[in-house]
Amino acid sequence: MSEKYQNDNFELFEKINKKYFLELEQNVPHIQQTLFDLQNEYYKLWKNYVTSQLSLQKEFIHKSGFDYSFPGNVKDIIENMSDETIKFRSIFHKMTITNIEQGKNYAKTLNDNYNTFVDLNRKILQNSISLFKTNQGD
Repeated sequence: MSEKYQNDNFELFEKINKKYFLELEQNVPHIQQTLFDLQNEYYKLWKNYVTSQLSLQKEFIHKSGFDYSFPGNVKDIIENMSDETIKFRSIFHKMTITNIEQGKNYAKTLNDNYNTFVDLNRKILQNSISLFKTNQGD
């Protein structure tokens, strides 16, 4: 196989590689913004739904004249459950952020040491090629 033919193959892959990542670099920010906007709309929808349902229930109880008052200890239990839920969610969010940050730092470490990995792989490749050439000569 000629060296020219082999180089043409790699030029094709390099061209495809450039096009692939250029497309990603152009579109990913828009997708991220769109997902962020979608998340915000669903958050507002969720908040509005819960708030409106609470308001309707309060209005119903008030207009119906029913007395559904919780005893003091039940109110304390409900409030404590709410506080514990918020504490749990806060801890969960911190753990999530920590895991994301660790993943980001790992990727950054790999990126910062990219040339070292390439050099190491190049040396392994050269050693492997020399072994193949040595075995072919036998």
